Amino acid sequence: MDTLSFTELDRRLRAVPDGPSGILNTPPIYRRANIVGGIAAVATLIPFVLVHVMTPGQWMITWAQISFSVFLLALLPDMVRSYGVLGWTLWTWRADQVSQLDHDLPQFHTILTWLSERPTSDLQEHQRLARLMLPQISAKIGLFTGGLERLGVLPVLVSAYLFFRNWDELMEMPYWQLIIGFGLILFYFVMMVGNLKRIRLHLYESLLSEALTMKTQRETVTR
Repeated sequence: MDTLSFTELDRRLRAVPDGPSGILNTPPIYRRANIVGGIAAVATLIPFVLVHVMTPGQWMITWAQISFSVFLLALLPDMVRSYGVLGWTLWTWRADQVSQLDHDLPQFHTILTWLSERPTSDLQEHQRLARLMLPQISAKIGLFTGGLERLGVLPVLVSAYLFFRNWDELMEMPYWQLIIGFGLILFYFVMMVGNLKRIRLHLYESLLSEALTMKTQRETVTR
C-alpha cells in the first residue's frame, strides 16, 4: 500500500492524460519563452542601475530598448495563443466540457479509489493542511498585489505603454513611472505563479474531501 503524500498525489495527477483540455496547457516552447522574457525583464533594469554608478551613454538606452523588446516578444506568442485559445473555448465550451468530463471521469475515479484506500487519519491530515494553505496563499497574493490579480495581462500592457512612451529617453524616465513599470511586470509573474499554486491546492483539497466521503460511505455500507 502506497503511503499518502502530496508528492505521490501530484505524481498521479501529472500521469493523467490531458484529454481535450490539453489545449489549455502552455506548450514547452512557450514556457521557455516566458523564462527568456523574465530574464530580459531583469536585464532591462540593469541600465537604470548602471546609470547611477557610471557615465550615462547611448549604449545604456540601446541595452534597455533591446532587453525590453525581447521581453515583449518573448511573452507575446503566449499571450496571443492564450487569447486565441480563450476565444476558441468560448465558442466550443459545451462540447469541450462534455468531452473533458467523459475523459476525466475514469481517470479521477482511479485516483479517488487509491485515495479512499488510505487511512482516514492520513486523509484528514492532508485535507486540513490543504485547507490551511489555501487562505494563506490567497492572503499572500492579496498582500503583495492588492486587487491587481483580477486584471490578468493588463499590468503588462500598462508597463509596455509606460516604456514605449519614454522609448527615446529611457534613462530620463521619471522614477515613479520606472517603479510602476517594473512593479507591474513583477506583480504579473507573482500573480501567475500564485494563482497556479492556488488552483493546484484547490484540486488537492477537493480530491481529499471526495475520497473521505467515499471512504465514509463505503464503511457505512459494510457495517
